[in-house]
Amino acid sequence: MYNMVKPRNPLSGIKICEHGGKVERDNKNELIDFSVNLNPYGPPDFVFDVIKEAMAEINLYPDTECSELREKISKKFGCHEGEVLVGAGVSELIQLVALSFVKDRALMLKHTYGEYEVAAKMVGAKIRRMEMPALQINPESIVAGMKKNDVVFLCNPNNPTGQYLGKNEIEQIIAEADRVDSLIVIDEAYVDFVTNAFPSHDLISSTQNLIILRSLTKSYAIPGVRIGYAISSEENIREMRKIKAPWSVSAFAHKMGIAVIGAEGDAFLVKTREKIERSKKRMEEAFIGAICSDANFYIFGIYDRKGSAREVKRELLKHGLLVRDCASFGLPAHIRFSVKKDEENELLIHFLLEKEPVLRKQ
Repeated sequence: MYNMVKPRNPLSGIKICEHGGKVERDNKNELIDFSVNLNPYGPPDFVFDVIKEAMAEINLYPDTECSELREKISKKFGCHEGEVLVGAGVSELIQLVALSFVKDRALMLKHTYGEYEVAAKMVGAKIRRMEMPALQINPESIVAGMKKNDVVFLCNPNNPTGQYLGKNEIEQIIAEADRVDSLIVIDEAYVDFVTNAFPSHDLISSTQNLIILRSLTKSYAIPGVRIGYAISSEENIREMRKIKAPWSVSAFAHKMGIAVIGAEGDAFLVKTREKIERSKKRMEEAFIGAICSDANFYIFGIYDRKGSAREVKRELLKHGLLVRDCASFGLPAHIRFSVKKDEENELLIHFLLEKEPVLRKQ
């Protein structure tokens, strides 16, 4: 009998974070996946040519600094290359933030993306959840709750509720962070789907207390290629670079990022965002005011006495439709679903409103 090496104490309180895309049935019938919040019109055609080009480099180590992509990002957003860090998706960047800056306490919304809690607990920090009355973000409560050395994780637009905080609200939060010396981390994984989003990267030049995280996988529907980036002060980026795993971004991911950051990627986003906006209007009309979101997904309350959101999810799965139940977000009576192509959305509208006949148009 051998004694087992025990994990560090902070790890004992961590649960593996749940994500969308989890299929819970054994048969191989075709599934329409509303549980992942991807651009339904991607990937763009030009990325497949990039994959072929990258194949020529698989015998080489990738550029661990992602120099070419960092250069393109800095030019696009008018910042210095030293203010940009490329990572294997936002998930890696969240952990780098926690390892670099989280000390005693991390603040986050009561209902938000689960990887913030995992990263904070990984370094032994205490978690403070900020209340969301009527599932709304209250900037004043965030301001009131901040203390020195806090790291505040803010998903904008928020996952799963879809609410987006505008420039005035974000500036209010940053002003308090500057006053008390805390760090604001804004995860903008879905910001490309927000109509008239403000250029938050412009705020970097005026504060040391802000890190912006962005994903390229949602906007271009390339989740199999892990690629994202952080924008912050050169000092903050330098600290994160110290502990970033070398070569975490593959040659394929680097090439893909370079391609989508360019003009073709911008044109693809403009075209597809218009389609998504039209689809959102149709869905909101069908649900008669029961759903509202600034992002490309919705949260929907299941108030049927016959069952829970998890049971509704199982029922929809019988029809080949996969949605996300929000129990892991602390919302067991809600489901989340993304906006897909019109014909797919119509199927969800049909089967979901059959489950909730009170919401059906008269």
